[in-house]
Amino acid sequence: MKRLLPLVLLLILSGQAFAQANEADELQEFIKRYEEIWQSHDGELLGDFFARDSDMILGVQPTIVGREAIAASWNQYFSRIDSGRLLSVSIESMRFLSPDIALINVATTTGGTHSETNETLESRKARGTWVVTRGGGEWRISALRAHSPVGVLREAPGTDK
Repeated sequence: MKRLLPLVLLLILSGQAFAQANEADELQEFIKRYEEIWQSHDGELLGDFFARDSDMILGVQPTIVGREAIAASWNQYFSRIDSGRLLSVSIESMRFLSPDIALINVATTTGGTHSETNETLESRKARGTWVVTRGGGEWRISALRAHSPVGVLREAPGTDK
């Protein structure tokens, strides 16, 4: 019996590690879809990535609460930037707090090409933390925090117009 217990524990831990690896793959795909929707500059579609009661803080701006308010905020932001601006998100770290809750630290870069002049748009970097939760088999952002890169103070979101 004493020899069987370590084997059982090893099997249980291996199963948990496999499940977390699968969930990490799901979250990487989730972030890839988020990037793709961000490129469309459609705040309503981007809002669908957020939980109904989610909140978002971008830099020193006020907290935005709720999926609809977040979607409206994204639409307002997209109205100020050129349609050629693109987003890239890279995962810096991911930690599962439970099988259905993860904490993701990201680095983001926006750039691209101006839609009318074809000039390269100024590159903007940020870092952030996302709390994502799974309910009904789908991942959603419950809390998003975005900040300037280390050592950079940016008081307001950028604009291309």
